Amino acid sequence: MNPAVPPVELIARAKEGQAEALGDLCALYRNYLRMVVRSGLGAKLREKVELSDVVQEALVEVVRQFPQFTGTNEAALVGWMRRLVGQKLADLGRYHNRVKRAGGIAPLPLDVPVTPGGEGGDSAVGGGPARLLDMLALSQTSPSEAASNRELTVLLADALAQLPSNEADVLWLYHVEGLSFEAIGERLGISRKVARGIWARGLKTVKRQLEGPPGGSLKAEGFSP
Repeated sequence: MNPAVPPVELIARAKEGQAEALGDLCALYRNYLRMVVRSGLGAKLREKVELSDVVQEALVEVVRQFPQFTGTNEAALVGWMRRLVGQKLADLGRYHNRVKRAGGIAPLPLDVPVTPGGEGGDSAVGGGPARLLDMLALSQTSPSEAASNRELTVLLADALAQLPSNEADVLWLYHVEGLSFEAIGERLGISRKVARGIWARGLKTVKRQLEGPPGGSLKAEGFSP
């Protein structure tokens, strides 16, 4: 994959039938799809399916249904992929008919547009769920204009790919899905206190990634756990 090619150009090439461009798109958004799948799987459903298998099936659906995609930019593509994942998880939920009673799937967050900070967060965090995405936006202003124009949730998914899965899940659910720590605990089968502790550990790592080398210009003031 050529990182110099912006997503909008890859989309255009893929819509022209260039298989290589479509493959590059799938590689570019694999981390994003992985996080969307993980955030939609509850504790019970995770026991029944392999995450990597669901992500691979989602990528297959992206390739199969891409001719039906009518958008022209990354925001439209991200929303379209998110809906595909929602449909895939709904299918899994119907297949495992006991998952619904166990609270293992939440179709609403997957079907609506990505609007960070939707649900009430914890005031002690400082700024609410959207703040981490604000930090990410700041961190992308200097490397390149192309990076600063990327969808922040996609960039965040790439950053979270470096974290342990439990930390990535909690950060994603809190900062992107806008869930409270209590709701995250219910989703993942852990306590609110444990969810907050996992969030704090993961946040420290992400902050180091965003701030860059010691003494860098980006500081996350007012965002301490």
